[in-house]
Amino acid sequence: MRHNFSIFLVSMFLLVLLLITPSTNAKCSFPGIFNFGDSNSDTGGFWAAFPAERYPFGMTYFKKPSGRASDGRLVIDFLAQGLGMPFLSPYLQSIGTNFRHGANFATLASTVLLPNTSLFVSGISPFSLAIQLNQMKEFRTRVLEINPQGNNHRLPPKDIFNKSLYIFDIGQNDFTGNLAALGIQGVKQYLPQVASQIAYTIKDIYSELGGRTFMVFNLAPIGCFPAFLTELPHNTSDLDMYGCMMSYNNAVLDYNLMLKDTLSQIRDQLPDATLVYVDTHSIKLKLFQHPKDHGLLNFTYCSIVNVYI
Repeated sequence: MRHNFSIFLVSMFLLVLLLITPSTNAKCSFPGIFNFGDSNSDTGGFWAAFPAERYPFGMTYFKKPSGRASDGRLVIDFLAQGLGMPFLSPYLQSIGTNFRHGANFATLASTVLLPNTSLFVSGISPFSLAIQLNQMKEFRTRVLEINPQGNNHRLPPKDIFNKSLYIFDIGQNDFTGNLAALGIQGVKQYLPQVASQIAYTIKDIYSELGGRTFMVFNLAPIGCFPAFLTELPHNTSDLDMYGCMMSYNNAVLDYNLMLKDTLSQIRDQLPDATLVYVDTHSIKLKLFQHPKDHGLLNFTYCSIVNVYI
């Protein structure tokens, strides 16, 4: 393939399955993971900055609040375990962290674009993707200063940055944050900026940090989320046979296609990089549409969005 650059359409669950299934011929080998995201992959960053998490968060796997907007593990946890790593420590957590195998910059309610309002007004996190990228750069600078020989076993070796997996699971809050106020057409006007900012961040990590392997998650079918079915204006004629809002799901599909095309367009600028486009939308939509076929006997929104065993 041209310049050894590739973009793959990957099923999220197939990817996780391949990673967590032991194999003597396994080809996935990364010394670390650096994750950028929102509540879908936040392992404690938001609650480290704003301590207030309470039960029932963490009630299933961890048996106590664990910094996740979930009752159990997240996809990022399964990916880390599948690669033989411990759970990723949040960058913002000051006690008990271990960054030997990477760091997690994700925080609940984060956006790709810089927020134009306060957390205490809108609920949007101040740690947007640009802030998370700056934190990543500062992290690398400090690692090179403090651990040049790799002797500190809570910090990664200096060569980890060009060998690690960089994950982006962010953008949902850019889409949903202003839907009620602006409507679908209003939100769609700035979604190209969202896709462009993700591409810019990948290029920046490629050129400044030496990153070569990137995994980008697309957006889930928010038109099926009960919270938005309750909050967002719609007519019954907009509901499909599964009770999902077709107009909102179609808008998400438009964005996902734009994101995929944007990633394809930067291939000439990343001659030896690998981009994995993760189609989480298709998998979650199937879970909404046929929950019992996938073992979800007591189906709820939380079963497939932010709650994992």
